[in-house]
Amino acid sequence: MTSSSAPKLSPGSVLDGTYRLDGLLGEGAVGVVYRATHLGLKKAFALKLLRPGADLDPFSVARFQREAEALGRLRHPHIVTVTDFGVDPGTGAPYLVLELLDGIPLSEICRTAGALPADRALPILEAVAGAVDAAHGQGILHRDLKPGNVLLCGTERDVKVLDFGLSEILPLPPLPPSGRRPAAPGGGGAAETEERLTATHDLLGTPLYVAPELIRRARADRSSDIYSFAAIAYELLVGQPPFQGSTAEVLTGHLEREPSPPAGALPHEIWKTLREALAKDPALRPETARELVRRLRAAAGRERRRRWLRTEAPRRILLSALLAAAVPAAGLLVPGLPLADRWADDLRIRAAPARAPDPRLLLITIDEASLAGPVPLADRADEIGGTLDRVFAAGARGIAVDLLLPDSWSASPGFSSLVLRHPDALTLAAFSTPDGRVLGAGCVGGLTAAALGPRAGALFGFVNLDEDPDGVIRHGRLGFRDRAGGERPSWAARAAGTLSPLPAVSDRKAFWIDHRTAAAGFTRISWRDVPAALAARPWTFRDRLILVGGDLVAAGDDVHRVPHRRAQKATVSGLMLQARLVDTLLAGMPVREPPKAPFLAAAALWSGLAAAATLLVRRPVRILAALFGGVMLYFALSITIFRSTGLLLPVTVLLLPALGALALATILRRALPPIPWSRES
Repeated sequence: MTSSSAPKLSPGSVLDGTYRLDGLLGEGAVGVVYRATHLGLKKAFALKLLRPGADLDPFSVARFQREAEALGRLRHPHIVTVTDFGVDPGTGAPYLVLELLDGIPLSEICRTAGALPADRALPILEAVAGAVDAAHGQGILHRDLKPGNVLLCGTERDVKVLDFGLSEILPLPPLPPSGRRPAAPGGGGAAETEERLTATHDLLGTPLYVAPELIRRARADRSSDIYSFAAIAYELLVGQPPFQGSTAEVLTGHLEREPSPPAGALPHEIWKTLREALAKDPALRPETARELVRRLRAAAGRERRRRWLRTEAPRRILLSALLAAAVPAAGLLVPGLPLADRWADDLRIRAAPARAPDPRLLLITIDEASLAGPVPLADRADEIGGTLDRVFAAGARGIAVDLLLPDSWSASPGFSSLVLRHPDALTLAAFSTPDGRVLGAGCVGGLTAAALGPRAGALFGFVNLDEDPDGVIRHGRLGFRDRAGGERPSWAARAAGTLSPLPAVSDRKAFWIDHRTAAAGFTRISWRDVPAALAARPWTFRDRLILVGGDLVAAGDDVHRVPHRRAQKATVSGLMLQARLVDTLLAGMPVREPPKAPFLAAAALWSGLAAAATLLVRRPVRILAALFGGVMLYFALSITIFRSTGLLLPVTVLLLPALGALALATILRRALPPIPWSRES
């Protein structure tokens, strides 16, 4: 909202000289909330005003004052802070000044995300619980806890509890005579208003989260807030409130029914804890909100341990069995084993035949010839944007730019036009530094980013690469996890996704790059030659995914070490490496590893045979020769299988345990008494 269109305080308002209203944040039946700047402090606040007027409901005024009084007594990192309250003498309108918050209501998270995993839900609940218990410690009942009154301002731990307008401050004054009804709006006194605020005759709060004793018109207490908090926890973990339907059905559920257990969506331990917190009898609920979170966290921990035992215990039992049978897994602990594994994998790649890349891929290389000239690359945004727009016009399915573009490109009309016209088919590069900064994303900003909305961030894929300890890149990723826990696609995954659907980012994060792909098999065009190709051979770009990036290996810029086939180079440019990543994804990630459990069983069998032959057989040379002959045959078969299927069978996990068992058996053989023998032996 511009200053010319921003709302203004009335001239009679004494606030007019203190605050400047910058924009409308929200509007209710009797009140409005503005973003306001304190003219003296030069700081932004949220200014909540009741609309002035003779017909203003005294209940609304009292609720407004109650919120101010409650917040004025509370200082907690998870409760919205009030800085000022009063009644404007010029207009008669009560006002409340609050800290300005920028976040997402928890109700929106519940609506869009569904059931949250415990690891994500518990930090949110812990923050809300801290606010609830802090209010209770000051003698304040919230009485309207619901997801809509919880704001997530950043991470799951940056949470604020809002709207204490229905709060009750203890100890309460004596109740008016039973059965007395509140006066009509505009009449009555403080007693009637207090009666309405404490809900002795009117059901206040939200039916989806209200405690059963409040439905029965009983006095609210701390356990009522605990019930509402438990209902929030239920919705976060299950994906829906405890009871649904019409208002009557919801209220009946709170009074008479138990929440239905989710069908397999929630572990039994957590479900049991939630059911106890939603007990109809207030005395059976946890005493504090933190106690409920503690129980939920303990239940989640027990469930995690149970899952861990189901998956990990069999492996450990197997490992114990292998160690008992001549330590067949001892080779797994040898420091050189990972290096040996990489050596075996690289050897199979060297022996594999070349694989042709996907013919739909076309590389536009920015080489030395393309950079020649007086205009640097950073100042060629309009040229590049316009040329790539023509490539789209020639029929390209998608374009992925493997360059970290400067922020100044956001002001380029040509580049902005490209982005706005092809946001779903265009992939731009971003890079996450070790300190958490993101480079490259500033090239889309201003009006372009505003026009695209959430799709502006979806344009980018991360070009970060994972090097193995020996400096060689063997794996790629479908995505990366940001600081907020969200999944962000890799550059290669977003680019490949413009041609073919890919697995979900969280399904398989890491995959083997297929370095069998022949670098010479990619169709390439130098950037310098693109205009001529568009003019003479526009069909070259039709139905293709265009990968644009630097190819300056000779200059030593953006060079990476990779496993390589015979007659291939051991280093490639960043564009070529990303092209292999994209090609691997389009090919269905053909290089893969099978489950290791069957091979560990084979290693145990082979190691047992080696130990038995050494310890039990007088002359075990033939048996040992056959055993190691089988190992070599297996290694040869692993090369053949990789050539035809891309399956990387484990090698060292079988070879080294057999050697370790054999060495141990040999030592034991020399320490033990000689083996008796006869001519029949």
